[in-house]
Amino acid sequence: MAEALRLDHYLFRARLFKSRSQATNACKEGRIQINDVTGKASSDVHEDDVIKIRVKGLYRHIRVLVLPGKNMAKDKAKETWRDETPEDVLKQWEMIHLAQRGMAHKDEGPRPTKKERRDLRKIRGH
Repeated sequence: MAEALRLDHYLFRARLFKSRSQATNACKEGRIQINDVTGKASSDVHEDDVIKIRVKGLYRHIRVLVLPGKNMAKDKAKETWRDETPEDVLKQWEMIHLAQRGMAHKDEGPRPTKKERRDLRKIRGH
């Protein structure tokens, strides 16, 4: 295994992004942090680093367990990292997902109530 790996390579090989170009764009947009420092695509990733990925305004916390040496299957790639996202953030994601699903697909469930929409706006910082 390598001592360090470029951030965009790691994000792609660990299957956290579907393509390396998506991972690079996320880095350019400032949506990725390594150990609380905004990461560039060329930043080095080491074992035991914590990577934060901003998704829908909330941060997903990923701890690097092992640096993958090459591209691997999705199920094997998931063994190289551990998701340490706090429970409250996961619950907020679930609320956002349900609200988006309710607004996009009327036949899958009811729309969020006015109170739920207000709560979502608070979570998103509006």
